[in-house]
Amino acid sequence: MERALARRLSELGEVERVTLFGDQLQLEELLSELGTRGLFGAEKALVIRRADPIAGQARLAEALREGPPPGTALFILGQEIKGPLARLAEEAAHFPTPTGRALNRLAGELLEEAGIPPRPYLVELLVEAAGGDTLRLAREVEKLSLWKEALPPASEVPKLLFFAEPTPYGFLDALSERRVPACLAELRRLLSSGWDPFRLFFLVISHVRALLSVRAAWEEGRRPPGPDWLIRKRLAQARRFSQPQLIELLERLQELDLAIKTGALTPAWALQLFILALAP
Repeated sequence: MERALARRLSELGEVERVTLFGDQLQLEELLSELGTRGLFGAEKALVIRRADPIAGQARLAEALREGPPPGTALFILGQEIKGPLARLAEEAAHFPTPTGRALNRLAGELLEEAGIPPRPYLVELLVEAAGGDTLRLAREVEKLSLWKEALPPASEVPKLLFFAEPTPYGFLDALSERRVPACLAELRRLLSSGWDPFRLFFLVISHVRALLSVRAAWEEGRRPPGPDWLIRKRLAQARRFSQPQLIELLERLQELDLAIKTGALTPAWALQLFILALAP
């Protein structure tokens, strides 16, 4: 499914991409997003993941009876999307969830695409961390690709993967897309579930560094490292910021890190201040 989505998004070319999660989303928020054009009037690709909780709502089907608004491409993903919404879709596809050997094979293929040797221990760790969720599997490979030039020893790799629920991917997506209310909500959800705020703070630093690296390569005419699907995703996020803005964000994170280490701020409060500063 993820590969099919990446192909469809690449066919749209340079459009603004917005990702929302149906199990964390009020219908009014989705309807508002549908009625909003992309930045500076650009075309927009709206991806709704984990959409099962809202897919059966009659108001959503009614809003989409004539199709998505002009300039907006809508992709709705879930375990079982059916009913009026499925009948209204321009195209629909079902992808059986891989299990067992098929899931291991998929993990190996994603590693190879990301330029990481598909060693058996890596495949086993990824499959375990993903818990059968192919989207999560792709995101775990995406994270490992940040260390592909110098992957830690096998004993240290598990520390890079997220074995706990919930994962911080929705948080990082909202941060990259400058959706401040959603980002704060995701942060509260992670902290209330027991996530270490200091670890989240350094995840943000790593993520901003990755965006800066991709943005710099794009501006210099270089191809960033990694598979096409990963480059497209990171570039779509990085282009929401100028290179000086990303450098400024890293400098802000360094200031907040110093404030944490001197006891002036808690990591959780530092994260909230950083997120609030992202508001356009």
